Amino acid sequence: MKRHEALVQLSRDHHFGLLLCWKLKEGLKKEIAPERMAKYIALFYEQNLKPHFAEEEETLFPLLGNSHPLIAEAISEHRTFEKMIAEGLQNKEQIQDFRALLDSHIRKEERQIFPAIEEHATEEELENLLKLDHPALKEPEYEDLFWK
Repeated sequence: MKRHEALVQLSRDHHFGLLLCWKLKEGLKKEIAPERMAKYIALFYEQNLKPHFAEEEETLFPLLGNSHPLIAEAISEHRTFEKMIAEGLQNKEQIQDFRALLDSHIRKEERQIFPAIEEHATEEELENLLKLDHPALKEPEYEDLFWK
């Protein structure tokens, strides 16, 4: 999918979120202890998802406005992830719920929110996004490769 240059890095960051979903799917399939997966999710959230969500909310979502239905839903989902992490993921069902929500959240951003932003934002607004210095997400260093 062709993206405006201003959205390319955020779109690439989504790849790491989808990779997390795949890892969790593999862990669930292999019946890995929930504690092992939850530990990785918490690390991934702190290092990747939390700053990614903040970047979207501070710089990208305002281009459509927080009252836009897609943006309001995305922000609500960000708060749901925050709550899930704060409360802890303690069983397979909670990990599956986290995985499913993250997968659908990313796909909604890619298929609906990003195209809406590209359609409604001015070229100047998109160019201003390019001037911001946001680090690219990367895989956390982690020794327990439960998904392999």
